[in-house]
Formats: sequence, structure tokens, C-alpha cells
Amino acid sequence: AEIHEPTGGAWGGTYVNDKVKKMIEGIIGVEIAKKLTTDDWLEFMRVNVQEIKDKMDDRAQRVSLSLPLAFISAVENAGGDVSHLFRGILFMKYNRKKGYIIMESHVLSKCFKDPL
Repeated sequence: AEIHEPTGGAWGGTYVNDKVKKMIEGIIGVEIAKKLTTDDWLEFMRVNVQEIKDKMDDRAQRVSLSLPLAFISAVENAGGDVSHLFRGILFMKYNRKKGYIIMESHVLSKCFKDPL
């Protein structure tokens, strides 16, 4: 029996993680994103990527993303406001106390295009 390295296609491996990370970096800014640790990003991905994939499978109109406190703190420490970052781009609802945003799924669907 041969063992092949899994490719995962467009929705597997780290492809979606990389696209989601680039999308978030584009929203919060690269300089703020650089202040986040690898553990911060891993926590964000662990909590959200499967949710994103499930919603894309279901063709849901909205997706709820949990924002780890490190993300919120990095933006606020840089003098920003998370709700203003998302407003007008893809923001629908932001709840700082619970640490989540609800966004239109069509924005996230870009993370699933251009298969490897």
C-alpha cells in the first residue's frame, strides 16, 4: 500500500487558513496583525475555520466569527475600534463583550476560490 501526502484540495490543509488570515490582516492592518502571536492566530483558526467551512457547505447567508481577546486588544491598543474596522466592509454586528462579529458569508466565500 502506498501512502500519499494529503492535498486537501481548495478546502483542506492550510489553504483556507492562509486566505482567512490574509482577509483579517487586510481588515485590521498588517502592522496590528504582526503584534498577534502564532498562538493567537491558531486560536482564531481553531475556533472559526470549521465554522466557516460548515457555513459555506450550508450556503448560509451569515457567518459568526469569534474574535479572541488578543485580536480585540491589538486593535484597541493601536487606537482603533473593532466595530469601525468592519463597518462598511463586511460588518453586520459586533459584540465586544462576547467577542464576535457576524458577517456576510459572500465575503468569506473568496477564501474558497482559486484551488491549489
